[in-house]
Amino acid sequence: MMNECKHPFQDPIDAIAGGYRACQVLLTANRLGVFAAIGKGKVRVERLVELLETDRRATRILCDALVALALLEKEEDSYRNSPLALEYLLPDSPNPRNGILWHGAKLYERWGKLHDAVKSGKPVPDEAIDPNLVGNEKTFAQAMADIGRTSAGQLAKLLDLSDVKILLDVGGGPGIYAIEFARQNPDLHAVIFDNEKTTPVALENAKQAGVADRVTAKAGDIFRDSIGGEYDFILISNVVHIYSYEQNAELVAKCANALAQGGRLCIKDFLLDPDRTGPAWGALFAVNMLVSTDQGDCHTVEEARCWLESAGLHCDSHMDLTAQSRLLIGKKD
Repeated sequence: MMNECKHPFQDPIDAIAGGYRACQVLLTANRLGVFAAIGKGKVRVERLVELLETDRRATRILCDALVALALLEKEEDSYRNSPLALEYLLPDSPNPRNGILWHGAKLYERWGKLHDAVKSGKPVPDEAIDPNLVGNEKTFAQAMADIGRTSAGQLAKLLDLSDVKILLDVGGGPGIYAIEFARQNPDLHAVIFDNEKTTPVALENAKQAGVADRVTAKAGDIFRDSIGGEYDFILISNVVHIYSYEQNAELVAKCANALAQGGRLCIKDFLLDPDRTGPAWGALFAVNMLVSTDQGDCHTVEEARCWLESAGLHCDSHMDLTAQSRLLIGKKD
């Protein structure tokens, strides 16, 4: 039976306070493998119980809630994935979100300790998180790939990189941006700089995308190790929110020094308005940095401009890439 998701709350306070319900149903279903177990067919609840090794009553209740959220469809005692689930929630979906949902399950536990983080000013330690959700760099890289696919294509279309021969992607993670840029420009060579646990994922993604001959990786610490030099373009995407204002000033200065004359440095992040209360996505993401990092925060557009100009770069006005992301570009004259 086809179901249309209707928000169960009318009062705005109830809607905010009750948001955990739908969120946890989705995260739990993804973590258990409900959508993958159902696949593209129809599966009876008894078979799901066998595949997932779960309790029958609990499985039926969870799946019925997924039907209410328009993520599954129900026919008697059988379930099938809805069009929405087929689009996003299978490992081979056109736009898979499994990685970011797995990452979200870890973040959910961190956010549950927000009270402690606000009292102490310290992030929630890994010891407070389910060990099955902690420390998997490959899963984190997949989550970042899920996030980056759409905006990478948008950024590649927005920027004119036709004259770029060598590009550095700082904190490039799974390499989604570098790979997309290489696809768009057959003369471009990209270097992805990240930690040693993440760079193998980026190289494998480049191989699968058919650009392994033009996308390489360098593992290291962005503050301590050399990043090379004479780059035509450097991208710092979704990195500055990990660090403090002072750390980012140091990072941007280091990257500016690595630019060739006429090169450009692009900061893309959840940059905030001057009063730091909007866009709402960024204001809430700053809370995510509070529970996850020692000094992370979402910074303002003007703060990012100050880093670029203090590094000797000429900076134009910022651009909105998505409803969440803004970017600033500084040029080395």
